[in-house]
Amino acid sequence: MIRKTLLLLIILASAVSCDNDLDIIAEWKDIPVVYGVLNAQDSVHYVKLNKAFLGQGDVMSMAQEFDSLYYEQEEVGLRLIEYRRTGGQYIETISIEMEPTNEFVKPDGIFSSPDQIIYKSDALLNNERYYSAQVYDKSLDTVIASNLMPIDVLSPLQIIKPNPASALNLIPNGNYPITVEWPPLDGAALYELKIRFHYVEQQIANLSDTTHKYIDWTFPYRLPTSSITSESISLEADQFLNFLAVNIDENPNVYRQVKGMQITQATLSHACLDITLMAAGQNLSTYILLNQNSNSLVVDRPEFSNIDNGIGILSSRSLNVIKGVKINNLSNDEIAFNDITKHLNFAYFEFDFDDGVDTLYVN
Repeated sequence: MIRKTLLLLIILASAVSCDNDLDIIAEWKDIPVVYGVLNAQDSVHYVKLNKAFLGQGDVMSMAQEFDSLYYEQEEVGLRLIEYRRTGGQYIETISIEMEPTNEFVKPDGIFSSPDQIIYKSDALLNNERYYSAQVYDKSLDTVIASNLMPIDVLSPLQIIKPNPASALNLIPNGNYPITVEWPPLDGAALYELKIRFHYVEQQIANLSDTTHKYIDWTFPYRLPTSSITSESISLEADQFLNFLAVNIDENPNVYRQVKGMQITQATLSHACLDITLMAAGQNLSTYILLNQNSNSLVVDRPEFSNIDNGIGILSSRSLNVIKGVKINNLSNDEIAFNDITKHLNFAYFEFDFDDGVDTLYVN
């Protein structure tokens, strides 16, 4: 919304000649901009607080001024208020003061950088409680802006499949070798799945010159289908091989190896996959869906904010990450030899209990 406001001001300013007495600068109003996504599993919680600005002069120049974007820390504070719900009423239990920090460097862009202020707290959040973020005047102890209704914090998200102890079989046989399954989560309004594939590149001219790389497969957002039965996403082996072929460039100057080779009970496998599943609360889900890419010719999208007397959102999410999911060695062979991926120069491995592992290449 801030960028749209900036663009509007630039267009209006360019349309007014030097001789025109029209004043496009409206009466000043303090508008806090709040963005926070809480996760009860996090050890530290962060909320971004800025202020909208308006003034005489070049808008792009003002956007580069630190003081145009951030409140004076002695004057304005940010706190989380925890509530319990009884008989439909929200009863305040504790107040959590969030401390300003500049520990994160902001990349160059339209707005002031590299310094930025973000508010943090290491308080433990309770997924059986509700929370609001309050921007307040420190001298008067009055609330300037807050979310419209206290939000619930999602419980931990579980993953039923895959089983990290078992190696996946990526042989194309139509049996959906990769299945991610999870039970329904109360309060979740949207799910997002991401699979990360790790591999290593070696320069053929210098095999000691290695680079660790990964590619991410992010799936379309998924809305809950049931509050009782589990949700799942299943993939065929050919889909996975095509994902590798599309996202890894052909390069005749490198050899590649699937990362994470392990030998367990005389069996060779490769712990090369990370699976990340995210569940979003209702407000975050609404914000994501309204701002995702669209093929529509309509440029303007409805703005969403749940901050009263301000702009932004406060919501929650839950995250589960399984690192080092294994594929078996036959699956590695499939990556090396299959017509879909053999041009990528992935190694295959021969394992003998007495002689160890030999690393070989198709070409």
